[in-house]
Amino acid sequence: MGKKKGGAKNKLAKMSEEERARYLQHRADVEVETRRRKQQLISLYMKNKLKKEENFSRLNLSKINQEWRSILRNIKCEQLRKDCHQIEIFFNASLEQKNGIINKLLKHLDIAEDMYLKSHQANLENLKILTGRNLK
Repeated sequence: MGKKKGGAKNKLAKMSEEERARYLQHRADVEVETRRRKQQLISLYMKNKLKKEENFSRLNLSKINQEWRSILRNIKCEQLRKDCHQIEIFFNASLEQKNGIINKLLKHLDIAEDMYLKSHQANLENLKILTGRNLK
């Protein structure tokens, strides 16, 4: 185990200056590549997470809109029921008033017919009397 710890130091010590520079440059490049891949992975993860959150956001907004429309629909239905009830009350009152007027007019018509028949009868009697006198 002791050799492994000191192995990297011995390895660098055994290398020439040019090999050491290339080796260190290679290790630096590997570290840069590792950081770049890590950043890419994090970026991809965040993009996927953002996409999922946007989908959830759209879904939640859709649910909220659906519930809001349902609430508005219920309010509108209740308002329409009240309006229908008020219209029914107004219609019934108007119907009663018009039925009352029709009944009064029917009574007046009966009275007028009776008056017409009496007047016609009296007129016929007067004509009979007048024609009877003229014939004598």
